Amino acid sequence: MKKLAVATISPFILLLLIVVGCQQSSRRPTDTAGLLPPEVAGTWKAQGSPWEIVLSPQGTVTSAVIPMGRVRIKPNQTTKVEMKDGSVSTYTAGDCPVDYKPANRELFVSIKMEEIHIKYMDNVIDGNSVDRFVGPVSQDGNVWMADWISVFDYGPRFPQGPNDVYAQPIVFEKLEQQDETVPPPLQ
Repeated sequence: MKKLAVATISPFILLLLIVVGCQQSSRRPTDTAGLLPPEVAGTWKAQGSPWEIVLSPQGTVTSAVIPMGRVRIKPNQTTKVEMKDGSVSTYTAGDCPVDYKPANRELFVSIKMEEIHIKYMDNVIDGNSVDRFVGPVSQDGNVWMADWISVFDYGPRFPQGPNDVYAQPIVFEKLEQQDETVPPPLQ
């Protein structure tokens, strides 16, 4: 797996990103009145990454597959997954805002994981994350070239310094049908 590029930025710029991101997440899209054109709505699968994001025509995230556990989550819901050893891990998603600007075809999606609790045998990971994707969608609606910014806290086993932001470009391709290879959550 490719390593994520690490960019160290000043606390001021990090604060700016967080403030702008928070304002962005609480605001509904104004250019689209909440609607996405058909070439933007649908399932987007990242090249070389487990990320998969499903966008509704109403301009919302209906589900996403996240890399941490390769689990399909839904906004503002908790997903439970049974591990191979019989233990249960939980993934609680928060708001996942979407914004689309048709003038420059720029798509913004944020996936907020409020709580991740992974238990496998004697190992436990507890944490949270926010992943933001922003970039243009191609004219034909088949490719989304996004900048991916990830801020997370997965505890001492996976440290991220307060001034570190993991960022890299990521390319999504539009899928015709949803990938069924992700294990279903527990009922």
